[in-house]
Parts: sequence; C-alpha cells; structure tokens
Amino acid sequence: MGFAPGEKWSYSNTGYVLLGIIIHRVTGEFYGDFLQARIFRPLGMASTQIISEADIVPHRSSGYRLVKGQLKNQEWVSPSLNTTADGALYTNVLDLAKWDAALYTTRLIRQSSFDLDLMWSPVKPNDGKTYPYGFGWGLASRCGHKAVIHDGAWQGFTMSIARYLDDRLTVIVMTNLDSDNSKPEKIAKDAAEIYLK
Repeated sequence: MGFAPGEKWSYSNTGYVLLGIIIHRVTGEFYGDFLQARIFRPLGMASTQIISEADIVPHRSSGYRLVKGQLKNQEWVSPSLNTTADGALYTNVLDLAKWDAALYTTRLIRQSSFDLDLMWSPVKPNDGKTYPYGFGWGLASRCGHKAVIHDGAWQGFTMSIARYLDDRLTVIVMTNLDSDNSKPEKIAKDAAEIYLK
C-alpha cells in the first residue's frame, strides 16, 4: 500500500485491479463473468464485454494513434493486461446510455445497502481536507451545475462521460484515437456547456 487507509487520497488504477481480485475471491468468478451476470445482461448491455483479442466482435472499431502525422494501428498490448478490472472493456454509447439510466435507479445498487450519495461526495481523509473525487468519479462544477466525470484511455481509444445529476444530462464521448491526439473530455465539456447555458 502507498499509505494507510484514510491517511490521504490519490487516484490509482491499482484499486480497480484489487477490486477485481476481491470479486474473484468472494464470488469464485472471474470479474468479467461477474459483470456480465450482475450488470451487463440485466441491463441489456449486449455489446459490452471484457476485451478479448481472440473474439470476433461485429462492428468493432479499431484503436489508432498518430505517428508523425500518419495514422497507425494501436501499439501491441499483452492480452494478460486486459484481464484486470481497471478498464479493458468493449462497449458502445448505446450500452453506456443503458448503464447511465440504471444509475438513476436502484437496479444496480439497493439504496438500503449503500448510501448512493456517497458515490458523488468528495473524499475526506483523516486530515479533514476534501478532494474532488467520489467512488470512481471526479467531481466538478460547470456553468454552476454539479457534474460527476470519468475519463479513460486504452489501446488507441479514449472516452469521457460527464453526468450532470441535477439536470439528468449525460454526455458520453468516445474516440478511436490515442489520448495525445484526441480530447473527448473537452468535447464533452463543450457539448454540455451549450446545453447548460
């Protein structure tokens, strides 16, 4: 561990990797199978799955990068890196819209088992300072509207999801170009500001 629990806050993908290991130890299932059974299938997210280079996925986009102004395929990534719970999903915007809609309900998490508002509340370590991050979500204010945000990049793909909870507005931007050359978070912010203003 980088520090004792509650001592401070730092974003780290390691926490997600550990979550996948915990899911396996508690359920005996691979975390990807757990997600299929508990989230993707119940929500009708038929196009969402853990990355598998061996599977043929109809209509799957390829990830790209720019090298000296020329479009190239993504760099090779060991398939073993796509078996941990810190990302590595194939999905599409329609499936993400289903997941987003479910987050406004108790379909995924019962209110009685978890205070859903904690997901969108700033983390507060033992020193009393707060940090603009909830459970897997960055916290921001845009045009005076509360937003929860998460961005990601992997294998020539980038994405940004910004949820304006009080407005029930969600902006999802997905690209198939490396993070050095695409800025989905800026597109998502600009699109939301057009609506919010």
